[in-house]
Amino acid sequence: MKTAAIILSLFLFSKPLIPFMEYAAFYDYIKNELCVNREKPELKCNGKCYLMKKLAEASDSDSEKGNEKNHSLATEYSIVYFQEINSYISPFLKEQNEKVESPYNKLYKFDYMGFVFHPPLV
Repeated sequence: MKTAAIILSLFLFSKPLIPFMEYAAFYDYIKNELCVNREKPELKCNGKCYLMKKLAEASDSDSEKGNEKNHSLATEYSIVYFQEINSYISPFLKEQNEKVESPYNKLYKFDYMGFVFHPPLV
């Protein structure tokens, strides 16, 4: 289960890196064929315009999916039935405010005023 969670998290975190990996793998093709500024070498674009366009598309698609997902969740979780929950305290459990009476406290008595300590005489 732990390995499945690690693999899933790696997959989710690597999804935004796909446009960068595609740009690195097909750099020459993107630079020479797909770049908008290929006729203007003084701009030194080298296909970065294509990369930015792909990143913007990925960002827009993620936000649109997120909006659709939030909308669908709102419709799925509409309240169908509501019942008030009444609190019930078990008779076996004592409340926090209740004081516990023990027989030891009733038997034990110590008089602070009547007891005076006298050190031993040498």
